[in-house]
Amino acid sequence: MYHISDLKKFLRCERLYFYSKDLASVFRPYLRSDENIIELVKKFLHIDECYEGVRNDPADRFFSQIDQYEWFVYPRFMDGEMRVNVPFMHKKGETFDLYFIYYGTLIRELDLLSYRITAQVLENSGVKVSDIYLLSFNGDYINEGQLDAEKLFACNDSFKNKKIKDLVCSEQFDYKGLISRMESFDIEGQPAKKCHFCKLNGLCEYYDRCFPQEEAEADDSILTLVLSQNKNKMYKEGILYLKDADPSQLEGNKVQYAQIMASRNGGLFIDRYPLIQWLNRIEKRPISFIDFEWDRYLVPIYERMRPMDVVCFEFALYYIDENGKMEHRTFLGTGDCRREFVEALFEYLPQEGPILAYNAWGAECLRLTELGEMFPEYKERLEAINARFYDLAEPFLEGLIYDVRMQGNFTLKKLVDICSDYSYKDLDIYDGMEAVFSWRDIGKNDTQDEERIMENLREYCSLDAYGLFLVYKWLIKLMIESK
Repeated sequence: MYHISDLKKFLRCERLYFYSKDLASVFRPYLRSDENIIELVKKFLHIDECYEGVRNDPADRFFSQIDQYEWFVYPRFMDGEMRVNVPFMHKKGETFDLYFIYYGTLIRELDLLSYRITAQVLENSGVKVSDIYLLSFNGDYINEGQLDAEKLFACNDSFKNKKIKDLVCSEQFDYKGLISRMESFDIEGQPAKKCHFCKLNGLCEYYDRCFPQEEAEADDSILTLVLSQNKNKMYKEGILYLKDADPSQLEGNKVQYAQIMASRNGGLFIDRYPLIQWLNRIEKRPISFIDFEWDRYLVPIYERMRPMDVVCFEFALYYIDENGKMEHRTFLGTGDCRREFVEALFEYLPQEGPILAYNAWGAECLRLTELGEMFPEYKERLEAINARFYDLAEPFLEGLIYDVRMQGNFTLKKLVDICSDYSYKDLDIYDGMEAVFSWRDIGKNDTQDEERIMENLREYCSLDAYGLFLVYKWLIKLMIESK
């Protein structure tokens, strides 16, 4: 049998579906929700008694109990090999209203494919749909001390001034034909094709299986050209290296220029004087290097939180004082540790001097702004800290420096690998989401396991902060050597 997620995966990339279909992976949601969303929706819709679907329900269970209930929660339906379920259904005579859930606050696009397939399966099963509603989280809701389910959600039957039902039912989707294609797909007979999903939000975990020849590509391969629509075209035309890029097929941004010049100059490009100017802005000591870790909550379970707000649970700080001595401080909290996080920051962070972070404006600075909104009593001091930040990613993203060993990868982890002997691969926690998932496990294990998790979290976050220092020191070294 097939679920909508299978069809979506196949439409996204046939090989992705093929490689992943036999994996028994555990789903770990990006958004944290310690509350039962279904129970909260029941309160919002004032549902007291209802039918509730369970895993592996037979297809006829809904129909055997259709006359017993007014509300139905996650009933399951089948049409051939296609299986769907509906979050909420409300019986209105001989027809039903459908309620889908959007796990966010700002609805940018409708998941029309999912809704269409679901509506078609219901229609083919003899269930008539009267209207379709979309439940989302109310972005204006603030937890004032106790979670209020009746204010937590918003319910709409329209999107961009059009009825959701009309949008859903305006087209039919041939899911049976797609399932037939899925069953007949021959991975050996279909060469791998690149698409924007290959490197969307990081490299696809199956990328090397699709394109094994690229593991042997040079660091300055034309395939590492960033923000390029034509790099694969140039590669097929025999243009293998950045230094040979066809000017007529370039977008002409600063980073591409830096990449090409690095390839032509033996592997490194430095726009020396702008880099010197940038470094001179942050030469005053003490100089601080800091990294935050946080978790994002779908349901605002703590006071002063909105849906989708974050809880900063950890920071690691290194700073070089006026005498050139380096100090190291960390904070790691549990539960609602937002206030403790801020107070530890005030205690540990030097009172003056520049602060470096990577992607500072979209990460650390944004988190401090949010904390200032949650805790107005801290807002002025947090704004003063924000004004001291410098983004260490800026020289790289502005094309002031490029090393071909970056291979088009501008993450802090890649830069640390290049400029030092440190490696995230040596850590038990190796990336930000793994840190989040590990933090969520605190409180679920025995004392010894929790101590191990917390030590692993400190090691990971500390390497991020120390990595900032390593990259900063590397930039100064390169600037001196480039005289």
